[in-house]
Amino acid sequence: MKLIRASAETAARQIDAMRSEIERNLTPASTKFLDLGVRVVRILNYSSEFTPLMERQLTWSLRDTAERYDATLVLWKTQGLRIREKDVVWVLDETWSRHTPVLMVNGEQETITAFDKRTDTYYYGAEHLEPEEAIKQGHLFVQLLNRILKTPDTNLIHGACIGLNGKGVLLCARGQQGKSTLAVHALLDGFEYVSDDYLTLEKSRDGLLAYPIYSIVTLSPQMYNEMYEALQGTRFVSNNARRDKYVLNIANLHARFRTAYPVQVCMLPEIFPGAEPSITRCLPAEKGAAITRLVHSTISQMEDRQDTATVKKLIGMVRDFDFYKIRLCRDIYKNVACLRAFLLALK
Repeated sequence: MKLIRASAETAARQIDAMRSEIERNLTPASTKFLDLGVRVVRILNYSSEFTPLMERQLTWSLRDTAERYDATLVLWKTQGLRIREKDVVWVLDETWSRHTPVLMVNGEQETITAFDKRTDTYYYGAEHLEPEEAIKQGHLFVQLLNRILKTPDTNLIHGACIGLNGKGVLLCARGQQGKSTLAVHALLDGFEYVSDDYLTLEKSRDGLLAYPIYSIVTLSPQMYNEMYEALQGTRFVSNNARRDKYVLNIANLHARFRTAYPVQVCMLPEIFPGAEPSITRCLPAEKGAAITRLVHSTISQMEDRQDTATVKKLIGMVRDFDFYKIRLCRDIYKNVACLRAFLLALK
């Protein structure tokens, strides 16, 4: 990867030239808005090929109008993109950011991402928007949304959040730990729902609040088959990037979505071979492990490993909460019943 440490003025000239080329050669296909709960993003879309991708993944957040917006996301298809270097990263002068690129060209994926701090405008250009290529990006725009959602009191989180009667549970786990399966099955069993994978957390006067972003869930083929009847009305979107899970649109279940949802406890899922699930309060070492999983999973997915400020912020958001460990057995119905009983008894 070629790293060019540019001054703010040099980086700004590069972005201005890119913006001028887009505006000169392309006509906007649509203007939409993403309501992320804590921030509203205007989307200037210069390629209609982005539209179905947004409509299928971001159904909950996507709006036709908005009274205001806090940031802008410009989308375009970079047809005929020519990249001399395989990867080029432009970085603002270190007085602003030592690690975060302001302009990045990814030669392997044939994408361009950029950030104009002067106007809080974000850019995303892609050469290939065919479905089989789009799925390789995973959750649409997730790394850009991560940057947009970074404020002193908010952050995008890689985790899950469900609950009952306004009592939210933040599930802290990496992949393959049963997080999504538990969250989705709880949703189908009548729980209140925020997300099974990515969400926004806000530390507010009212406590820690969770906001949904996406209307998609990911399930393994085995779990999909077990939940097949309950999943009637959902719509297949694609396989995931690794092609080992199904991505489903669950807009038919939006009535159970909750926004600004209060988190009351944090929970560490753990798959074990026993016949019965259980929930126990975490020991200090287990609580530390749960916080580490939440933080490490988030910064790894978002490529924020060098962002120590975000690490400290994430730890500060959750360290004062009670942490529990839920041991998940092979029976997904028993697991949800165990969680339901726990929440109903929780004061």
